Amino acid sequence: MRDLKRYWKEVRELERNLPAYVWLMSLEDPLRDQAGGTLAEVPAAAAAKLLHAKSHRPATAEEIAGYLDKRSAAVQQEFHENLRRKGISIVPVPERPAPERIR
Repeated sequence: MRDLKRYWKEVRELERNLPAYVWLMSLEDPLRDQAGGTLAEVPAAAAAKLLHAKSHRPATAEEIAGYLDKRSAAVQQEFHENLRRKGISIVPVPERPAPERIR
């Protein structure tokens, strides 16, 4: 049996060094039948446990930016799809310069 006091001491130490929320990337683990590559933002307490178990790693800035861009595009697409279902369409109007005033 593992030493539970040491485990929780290590987890709490990790948690103290983390910000309130952490972006984590899951790692592939064939023993647990876990596919890697899933990005999630989790509270520090949960992140400390996952990092201690070595089932996740901190996500890179590029991974986070890519995920947020994809999510933003998906939200925008869903918004336009909901409008389309309601029979509303958005037509872009090209900008024209204001007409010159004749004096």
